[in-house]
Amino acid sequence: MRPSRGPRWLGALIAGFLLVDALVTLVLEVLFLPIYAGHAQVPGSEPLLAAAAPLASTSLTAGAIAVPITVLVAAVVNVLLVAGMAVVSPRPAVMAAPLLVWTVGFLACASTGPGGDVMLMSDWPTMLLLICGLLPAGLYLYWRVTMRMANPAR
Repeated sequence: MRPSRGPRWLGALIAGFLLVDALVTLVLEVLFLPIYAGHAQVPGSEPLLAAAAPLASTSLTAGAIAVPITVLVAAVVNVLLVAGMAVVSPRPAVMAAPLLVWTVGFLACASTGPGGDVMLMSDWPTMLLLICGLLPAGLYLYWRVTMRMANPAR
């Protein structure tokens, strides 16, 4: 007989916290995704109307390099969320729940909001966030499921 691992409500509470954590970390990853290194080449102090024309025709990030550090955070945190869910339940659907919540949140951030605003642009850091957020955790989930299938006694 298998020893008791605690009350059932504790596992459900931990799972709920892990799902909320998936959303919270996604919001932080999206908010800090557009980090740039370097400095922008913004025109000097000129009269307001004269300065507005160059700003409208050039990008404010010209000369700066995108540094999407949060993609590494997404890769590590999502693997840890799947590993945490594996402690709660060995079922693959339960272990994949943080990835599902993260993906739905990502798609919500990538779609237009009520005012037409979009939090995620259609550029390479966004694609890198999606790939690094899902691929390592998906591979870890695949490894956990196939390892369990190979050793059913575990």
